[in-house]
Amino acid sequence: MIRCRFAPFIFALLLPSSVLAASSVLVWPIFQTIESHETGSELWLENRGSAPVNLQLRVFAWDQKASADVYADQRDVVASPPFTTVAPGQRQLVRLMRVAPIANGKEHSYRIVIDEIPAAQPAAQTEQNAAGLKMRMRYVLPLFTYGQGVTPLKNAGSVEPVRATLRWSLSQQNNRQTLCIENRGNQHARLSAVYWANANGKGRIPQANGLLGYVLAQKKSCFPSAGNASVPSGMHLFAKLTDNGQAVEIPANR
Repeated sequence: MIRCRFAPFIFALLLPSSVLAASSVLVWPIFQTIESHETGSELWLENRGSAPVNLQLRVFAWDQKASADVYADQRDVVASPPFTTVAPGQRQLVRLMRVAPIANGKEHSYRIVIDEIPAAQPAAQTEQNAAGLKMRMRYVLPLFTYGQGVTPLKNAGSVEPVRATLRWSLSQQNNRQTLCIENRGNQHARLSAVYWANANGKGRIPQANGLLGYVLAQKKSCFPSAGNASVPSGMHLFAKLTDNGQAVEIPANR
């Protein structure tokens, strides 16, 4: 079991629908799902650089404990091929295949980890680079699979199935006001553009302008406020649950 946040590597899940890193590898789509009627999904890798790129792909089970992401080896979803070399200007299709069934009404969460493997270098070049920093790129993408009766939220659809299962509360942790989100539902919540406001949505106080984070099904995650900022009493919490949707009010835990 691995408990980490993969820092300081690139977090593709924080970026738009495709991601282009300093290594000139374009990865898309970065929000991966396998619905109950599907056996897999497609992930594309494109090399926009001038040299071949060697990549390793792994899929980890994703859990959350004490507001931290926890990863573990699993055999329910496989990436094919798990290793690939993408030539300059070329694309590679990777299939993410579900090989184990999911119970009805369940969502399983995974992280796809794509590592760039540096090409072997001549000894002289290796010694020359020894004193420098060799940055290896890593892309981390979310993957969710679904049993019958559960479907992912759509950008143009209702977010009520997820919104209604969320509850927020405030606490003090390490002398900082901390927002905690409890997910009582059977699928994850992805919260972005989070802010506080009055009941009419006025007088906004930002909590997170971009992505705040994920709260997996039946989990609770806490997010410290920036600095020593605190939220006045009586405020309501609003957040986007899809990229292109409108912010909705998240119920308080009363």
